[in-house]
Amino acid sequence: MRILIAEDELLERKAMKKFIEHNFNNMVVVGEAVNGRKAIELAAATCPDIIFMDIKMPGINGLEAIKEINTANPAIKFILVSAYDSFDYAKEAMQYGIKDYILKPGKKEEIVKSLLRLQQEIETENREKQQATALLQEQFMTNAIKDPGSEALNDLLHTLFPQMRSGCFLVVKSEASVDIDTIKKVIDLTHIVKQQADMTVICILSDIKLEKSDVLNMARKLQIQLGVAMYVGIGFPSVSLEKLPQSYQEAYTASLQLAAAQKRHYGFRQESNKQHTTIQLELAYFVEKGQGEEAINFYKKHKERLTESEKEDIYMMVKNILTTRDIAVPVNAFKSLETDQDWQDYLQLCCMKMKAFYQSKQYINQAKAYIHQHFEQAMTLEDVADTVGLSPNYFSNMFKQEFGATFIDYLTEVRLQKAKQLLEENELSLKEISYLIGYKDPNYFSRVFKKHYHESPKHFQQTIFKK
Repeated sequence: MRILIAEDELLERKAMKKFIEHNFNNMVVVGEAVNGRKAIELAAATCPDIIFMDIKMPGINGLEAIKEINTANPAIKFILVSAYDSFDYAKEAMQYGIKDYILKPGKKEEIVKSLLRLQQEIETENREKQQATALLQEQFMTNAIKDPGSEALNDLLHTLFPQMRSGCFLVVKSEASVDIDTIKKVIDLTHIVKQQADMTVICILSDIKLEKSDVLNMARKLQIQLGVAMYVGIGFPSVSLEKLPQSYQEAYTASLQLAAAQKRHYGFRQESNKQHTTIQLELAYFVEKGQGEEAINFYKKHKERLTESEKEDIYMMVKNILTTRDIAVPVNAFKSLETDQDWQDYLQLCCMKMKAFYQSKQYINQAKAYIHQHFEQAMTLEDVADTVGLSPNYFSNMFKQEFGATFIDYLTEVRLQKAKQLLEENELSLKEISYLIGYKDPNYFSRVFKKHYHESPKHFQQTIFKK
């Protein structure tokens, strides 16, 4: 937190500064004011969170300074400091957000208590502001996609992004979760992120006109940072709110095209045979999400517009979706799908297989989280299988297929990785580390460690500190 001290007595001012910086690592004194006028100027220049304000100062006094500062920035908290025990001063000051009243010379306990209380209050307010802003941003994103030109969208724009001159969308398609922090590092412009299923939607807003090359470069950097399993669809930059939804549709379609082709990992929508290509991609996308009812309804709605060639493309796309995940493909050959009912049955079966695949992923993720949270405890495969509600045999096969290792091998790797971290920190004994990672016998821990890393824990630690 940022602290400003307004005090005309030099020794009092320096003593307060030294006390704060010595006792609070997360607080910094950003300015010292010798009078009320200087306090007003420094408050505007440094934007402090808290001001210690002396009442009696030459020229503009403390209360007058508080009134002016509070008008310009009502979020600033004040702690009133005075050598006089005057209730009238305190009463008048309350209307300007004074949070405490300390008599000189201030007791250390009183100062600490006041600062800690205000710190908690500021943190709470910041969390509430962030939550409110996040809700408004999500509403803006939804309106920009679904309700262009609405009065609500314009109001949100002026509230959240009054300097906006250009905007666009990116849509990241991926089976794995997308790291929000990576997005923040790569995209240095104002942006909103919304995650839904295997799609991450990013709305980018800028106070300068975005060029096509700017967005392409951002998408390229983002894809490199996120990894090869990601497909980043790009929407063309828009200079008006009315065209923002179009940018989203472009980015969404591009992400589906990229994932289906599996050749490039970022890019704009391909324009060739645009209408039918979009239908094919949408239908394949419903299958990929395991949404059988939606896939069948979508097929019924658009079946008259699909040629045999386009149906064959859909068949191959769906087959590719399953095979890339090592899911057994239904035995139906394309030529056997003669009627609409054949197609509906085929789509339903593929969706059921995808749904089962995602369910197994969910079990595995739950098991993985449980292992990482409880690896220091005695744990068996039967314990974890029971936790996720599966039989031990089924869970064992599923686990090995997912991780390419047995349950015991995976648990051992997790424990030893934690052991290496603790050894590098060099704060605990080998016996303590052994207990912390789930081994009650330090000698057994040493044998397991040596078997995996071909050196004892002690030798591993010595090697590190020789470097």
